[in-house]
Amino acid sequence: MSESLRCEREIIVDKSADEVWEWLSNVRNVMTANQFHMRLDCDDAEIRNPRAGLEVPILHNILGRQVHRIARITRFEDYAISWGERVPDNCGYVDSFPHSEGWKIESLGTNRCRIQNHLRGAFRLPVGKLIGKHVWDTVMPSILDHDLQDVALAAGAIDRKVPVQVPPGAAALLRLVHARQIDGQPVEEVLDLSLSLTKPSN
Repeated sequence: MSESLRCEREIIVDKSADEVWEWLSNVRNVMTANQFHMRLDCDDAEIRNPRAGLEVPILHNILGRQVHRIARITRFEDYAISWGERVPDNCGYVDSFPHSEGWKIESLGTNRCRIQNHLRGAFRLPVGKLIGKHVWDTVMPSILDHDLQDVALAAGAIDRKVPVQVPPGAAALLRLVHARQIDGQPVEEVLDLSLSLTKPSN
């Protein structure tokens, strides 16, 4: 069973919650704030009235590999939006990383607010099941911090981004947890968890 993992980050900015939400409540804006989301493949008429249950195709660029995922909005209310993502039903392969993403804004006064984002997901392939928790803790905080700063900048809440330290080897780790083959063999065959390193006792 894949372990469900969660990461939550936040940033406090000198901008009203209403002003930030005006930008963030646009589905085309919020769903492309993610570092891997390139564009929404739907017309404006489909996303002009956001609501729970609306499904939106998102083109991803994951380390040079372009794929579509379907985002289904699960929550849309004042100062909060969340959605879950899955691969298209007819894609023909296992979803290596089903996950959900959410954004929330909390007013801290007339011209101050907290912007919070969270990501929850599970690595479903064998390598991900083995080292997913380590990769998650190493990589995800910096990704979400980049997303937060992109939103704050686009909403006019900050003048410039502060550099975010990305751990060495982050891209390699993300590739590894999504590996489907090792040395040309299916990863399930290479990573046979029933094998033992110790010889059987007599």
